Amino acid sequence: MGLVRLYATLRPRAAGEDAVDVPWSPGDTIADVIRELLRRKPGLQGHILDDEGHLLPHVNVFLNGRDIRHLSGLDTPVADDAELSIFPPVAGGQTPARLGG
Repeated sequence: MGLVRLYATLRPRAAGEDAVDVPWSPGDTIADVIRELLRRKPGLQGHILDDEGHLLPHVNVFLNGRDIRHLSGLDTPVADDAELSIFPPVAGGQTPARLGG
């Protein structure tokens, strides 16, 4: 069993949960874990992976604090005690002041 932490707009899509226990075995990949997460939390469909199973471009996934893009991407294997964190695209902030008059 492992823990997948969800942030920002993903939480309401997972029935308000900020973390989901997802079973995985040694040798499973991040893709395997995400597919199981989507099976358990169908409200997340289309918000992490595209229709072809690729990570959406602005979604960030971290394995034990490391960006999977710097590992083997979705093919990265997960260990028993791993923690996966998924961050959706986040925008916002202050509107820039207008110049001139």
